[in-house]
Amino acid sequence: MTAELRQVANGFAYRVRSYSGYDVNGYRFWTASYEANRPNRKTTNSGVFTPSLDEVEYYGRIEEIYELSFHGSKPLNSVIFKCHWFDPEVTRRTHSNLGLVEIRQDSVLPGDDVYIVAQQAIQVYYLPYACQTKELLKDWYVVYKVSPHGKVPLPNDEDYNLDPNTYDGEFFQEEGLEGRFEIDLTEATGMEVEMVVDEEEDEVQNAKDLQMLERLHLGNVNDDIDSSDNIDYDMVDSDDETYDPANPDCEDYF
Repeated sequence: MTAELRQVANGFAYRVRSYSGYDVNGYRFWTASYEANRPNRKTTNSGVFTPSLDEVEYYGRIEEIYELSFHGSKPLNSVIFKCHWFDPEVTRRTHSNLGLVEIRQDSVLPGDDVYIVAQQAIQVYYLPYACQTKELLKDWYVVYKVSPHGKVPLPNDEDYNLDPNTYDGEFFQEEGLEGRFEIDLTEATGMEVEMVVDEEEDEVQNAKDLQMLERLHLGNVNDDIDSSDNIDYDMVDSDDETYDPANPDCEDYF
C-alpha cells in the first residue's frame, strides 16, 4: 500500500472547506444555489456529467463543493462534488445517429452515492424545448456537452467518411424561404442611389496604350522603352519602395 493510499484510508478531518465555485479539467463549475442567487446571469455552470465503468452515463447538477483534508504527515487534499443526479433509467436517446440525449430534471437517482471527485466531472448544460404544450416534449431537457476552455472538440472520422450510397441516417438540408423581398436603399440610407450598368466593353483607343499592350503580348515590354512612351513612374510601390526612373532596377518591374 502506498503512503498516499494509507493516508486516505485513515480518513479525513470532519472540518471541511466549502466553495461556491471550482475550476477543474478546463471548466469553471458553480453550485446550483450560487447560480440561483445571481441576478441576470448570462451563463450556467452547474450542469455535470460523468461516465461510469459500467458504461452508464450520469447527468446531474452540482449542489455542494467540498475540499477534504486527509489525516497524515503529508498535506493531502481532495475536492469532491455533491450532486443531484438524474435517474439514468429515465434518460432517453432520440435520433441516436445524431447523439441527442434528453433527460427529465424531475427524476432522481435512487441511493446515496451522490459524490464524485472533481477530476471526474465534465460540464454540460440543459436546454428545455421551446414548445411545452406537447406531452412528448414537456419537462424534457436536451443535454449539451461543453468543450473545455482553450480546446475544441476532437474531429470525428465518421463525419468525414460518409458514403451517401450506404449511409442509412438522415441528411439535414436547410430549406429556402418562400417569396422575395426588396431593399429600398433610398429609405435605408436617406439619399438617392443611382446604379448605372454599362453593358458595353471598354476598348483601348490610345495608340501608345495599344503599343504597350502589343509589347506585353509579344513579351518585349523591356525593349525600346524611352521617354516618348510617357510612362508615369511615380507612386509605383513594391516592398515599400518607390521606383525611380533613374534606377536601373526600375526596368525589371516592367
